[in-house]
Amino acid sequence: MVTTSHLDKIYVAERGRLWRLIMRLTGNHATADELVQDTFLRLLASETGARSGGGIASYEAYLTRIARNLALNHLRHQRQGIEIAFERDVIEAIGDDHPSPEIALISRQTLHDILKAIIALPPRRRQIFILHRFEGLTYDQIAAKLEISRNTVMVQIVNALADLRRAMK
Repeated sequence: MVTTSHLDKIYVAERGRLWRLIMRLTGNHATADELVQDTFLRLLASETGARSGGGIASYEAYLTRIARNLALNHLRHQRQGIEIAFERDVIEAIGDDHPSPEIALISRQTLHDILKAIIALPPRRRQIFILHRFEGLTYDQIAAKLEISRNTVMVQIVNALADLRRAMK
């Protein structure tokens, strides 16, 4: 039977080699990480389930066989398009990617308030803010385009943000 300290030693000694084997077979880092963990879970399950008997003669060979089989099963399932079945409560726990009507209404109202606050900015400040935040221009690009100093652009952006913060409170 494998003890916790023995399992730790086996894990440290074999993890990298098994990961490289699975990675070579699947070509996917995340899959390799997952299947290495599954390999050691299978080892642990086999050890706790087989308390009587001779045990495992070679952990290296046993782990290699498990890892290889898991990787090949994964590839076969991937080719066949097999989907993994989840329990109903797991599916229900996964969030809906569509907002609820309440959230959609709140979001629309917030957007309306933000746009109203932007429109209320002084014209020059609004122009600079829009160039920076919506069109993605840098301070230097805005300064060159409007023929003003970079400092003026910075001050206008800071003031616009302060105005918008006040308007949204």
